[in-house]
Amino acid sequence: MSDKMVTVLRRQFDPTVEMLKNLIEVCPDDFWMDPKQKYWKQIFHATTSMKFWFRQQKDEEFMIPDFGKDVIEDLDKECSDYPTKGEMTKYVEDILSVARAFFDELTDGRLLEPCVLYEEITKTDVILMQIRHVQHHIGYCNNILNTNHLETVKWL
Repeated sequence: MSDKMVTVLRRQFDPTVEMLKNLIEVCPDDFWMDPKQKYWKQIFHATTSMKFWFRQQKDEEFMIPDFGKDVIEDLDKECSDYPTKGEMTKYVEDILSVARAFFDELTDGRLLEPCVLYEEITKTDVILMQIRHVQHHIGYCNNILNTNHLETVKWL
């Protein structure tokens, strides 16, 4: 049986994460470190959301990394430090493997099953929510870059 809808969802999800990785790459180092911009925090927040929602087991431990620094993914809280671009790239890659494992378990017949966290939300909802959420933060970061006359990430 061909899982055409799972294929379509992957086809939309994969470029979304690729754009998130591209945001890290295009950001100048000094701009990345600027605490006023909170640019890195948008990426961290979006990635952490994927880590939360793509869990396979309800009792699976959910820990937000701090990279051994004073960082938190909450957009409204201040941090005195930041993860490096390399650390953030690795974090996105790690979460991408979690997302791929989530997709690998899916079939078209399982897309409407409840997600493991909340019965009223389907696995399809989880995927679409994450695509929308990550794209929101991509747009936010692109706006920051554009406002500062820097190269933006191209839409894939």
